[in-house]
Amino acid sequence: MQRLMLSLSLILIGSAAASAVQKSVVCHMKGLEGTISFAVPNKIGDLPAVDFDYPATVTRFSMRTGNLLLVAMDQDEKDRPRIFISAQLNKQNRTYEGQYMADFGGNQLQLDNGPVSCKLE
Repeated sequence: MQRLMLSLSLILIGSAAASAVQKSVVCHMKGLEGTISFAVPNKIGDLPAVDFDYPATVTRFSMRTGNLLLVAMDQDEKDRPRIFISAQLNKQNRTYEGQYMADFGGNQLQLDNGPVSCKLE
């Protein structure tokens, strides 16, 4: 009985430690040199901070059932979209593949779009 309790305790401690590791997503956009990366929130409904050339605030994020969705707006101009990523999980190579749209312009609009590949690390 004591061995059973000890085994269950070790399993619970191990699973808690494994779930505490913060995972991040790194997205490579075809035709562009840089990457976009962000940490996956631990709680459903929380929004990640995104690493982007201009200050941007994530307004929508979902990474469930094999789909990845990220929408980030300009931090100052709240109605100006900066990043949009929509991708689906490719189960064979464990990457999310889809499309992106990003505004890399400063004061003027400079849209880029195309294929994106994101990997969970």
